[in-house]
Amino acid sequence: MRFSPLYWQRCNHKIFQGQPVNRRNLLSLLLSVCAAIALSSCDRTETTYMVGTLERDRIDVVVESDEPIITIAVADGQTVSVGDLILEQDPTRAAARLAQQVGLRNQAAARLAELQRGPRVESIREARAKLEASRVEEVNALAIFNRTREVYDLGLSREAQLDRDETNYKTAVAKVKADSEALDRLLHGTTIEELDQAEAALEASEARVQQAQLDLERTRIRAPVAGVVDKVLFRMGERPSRGTTIAVVLDSSRVFARVYVPEHLRARVTPGKEIDVKIDGVDDLFKGRVRWVSADATFTPYFALTEHDRSRLSFLAEIDVPDAMDLPSGIPLQADFPAE
Repeated sequence: MRFSPLYWQRCNHKIFQGQPVNRRNLLSLLLSVCAAIALSSCDRTETTYMVGTLERDRIDVVVESDEPIITIAVADGQTVSVGDLILEQDPTRAAARLAQQVGLRNQAAARLAELQRGPRVESIREARAKLEASRVEEVNALAIFNRTREVYDLGLSREAQLDRDETNYKTAVAKVKADSEALDRLLHGTTIEELDQAEAALEASEARVQQAQLDLERTRIRAPVAGVVDKVLFRMGERPSRGTTIAVVLDSSRVFARVYVPEHLRARVTPGKEIDVKIDGVDDLFKGRVRWVSADATFTPYFALTEHDRSRLSFLAEIDVPDAMDLPSGIPLQADFPAE
């Protein structure tokens, strides 16, 4: 292969920066580039370590009401136990709602007790007296109607008067029937259907009371797990919306290494695999066990995955490190397979 003088001048200017160029120098340059590519490829495929950070589960603490904050009981970085108070919202509205539901519950309970006991003797006597009065009114209305009809037959009364007296008589008869039914209802006691309705109403009232009590308790936000308060996101007097995260707690029950597994190591990193973990700033080597590996890569190009593209993939994994409980979260680390 022959090169023109202009080509050699350009190579001399761009590559060797004024040094003389010949075929031997050019061949040496090409060999150096090829060696560098081969070494980088070798390093990429033979690397067995994985990098990441020490982490704990982050628990978002949310509010269930939109009342203003009246108390903040913790500070950032404070250690808390399960049930410790984090903050408190104004409970006035929830307390009033609970008192209302308690009153309705007591009313339903009294109604059920009344139906279970049955009618009182005084109520039965009252019903009998009403029936007797209705019967007397019926007799009186019938007598008036008969006299009016006799006078009407003689042509000494108007038809309108006859119609009014007849209506009064029929009304008295209907009232006798109604009072008689009311007395029978008292005498026969409460029906099964009435008792079932009263019991159902009491159960519904009890459920509403429990819900109101829960709403009142939820105005006091407590730590769901034992751990460290990472951040309190609101201040005194603020009114967070319902469902808003107001604090973040780092769960101290489990510490793990979150690492990124290169594509060429994915087949070797499986749940249950033992891994050595080296944490920055700590001389000891920690023993870990893979708990979870993501099935989806953290990077996936939009085009077809060639061999070059696959080498750029990585998979998120979590390695339990139970001996690192005393170390803080966020420390960089390196995980590798145990030496055989």
